[in-house]
Amino acid sequence: MITLSDIEIYEVGPRDGLQNIDFNVSTQQKIDLINNLHKAGLKSMEVTSFVHPRLVPNMADATDVFLQTSHLDDFGVLIPNQKGFDRAWEAGAKKFNIFFSPSKAFNRANLGRNLEQVYTDYTNMLEDIDRDDVRAYISCAFGCPFTGKPKGWELQQVVGMASEMSSKVVLCDTIGTAIPSSIRRSIDSLRSRDYELALHLHNNKSNDTNIFQNVQAALDMGVNEFDSSIAGLGGCPFIPGSGSNLSTNQLLHFAERYGYETKVDIELLRDATEMALGWKTKCLV
Repeated sequence: MITLSDIEIYEVGPRDGLQNIDFNVSTQQKIDLINNLHKAGLKSMEVTSFVHPRLVPNMADATDVFLQTSHLDDFGVLIPNQKGFDRAWEAGAKKFNIFFSPSKAFNRANLGRNLEQVYTDYTNMLEDIDRDDVRAYISCAFGCPFTGKPKGWELQQVVGMASEMSSKVVLCDTIGTAIPSSIRRSIDSLRSRDYELALHLHNNKSNDTNIFQNVQAALDMGVNEFDSSIAGLGGCPFIPGSGSNLSTNQLLHFAERYGYETKVDIELLRDATEMALGWKTKCLV
């Protein structure tokens, strides 16, 4: 049973953490990472993306990665369109992650369609999928490098669209512009009995706000689920200024310090952390 003393972690390292690195991580290494994360207690996880290999070459092995880890749990996969959904469904995926934004520029750059087209396409492809098996991401929920902060009604509109397809709506601080007051304001304006909110936070060196101030602001508002990535790997490769993901390791230490339960064993996370830190170091070379 979830209480406000719990922090729920949705691990995105195997997908978001690895999608934009500029060197090869083998299929077996990805499988080993997922196994190690799961062994440590990270049961909720996005393991790959069924996106066109030309656009994200690091996800070209999506089918193999999913097939060789699907026995562990019902993991989520990211799907950008009908072709991605068809590939994921054929591989046996049952939990689907979708994304779109109040930013017209983001939708055009990342999905090649406007909001109405994206909404129609997702609605049609997910018609027979239970809302509880869909996780809807609202990209640039707190600001876009192309169009700035969304207006309140724009954010409410896209969240409403998302909630028709999903019972879990994830607000994404894609470029790290969120501050505690904007976190609280957005959560307060989007409260509903029809869906649950979660957060996907990024760091930003130009933003003086510590990412854990945003975590605490969300917790204070009753939102206790966060995306995070092992060792803080990853970010959004298509958005200038996007910082690293919220670190799973740091989130676990934050939880331990302030008395929140996560059901994740930090010691058992050591193997996954070492793998991720090795890749992160290589990224900086």
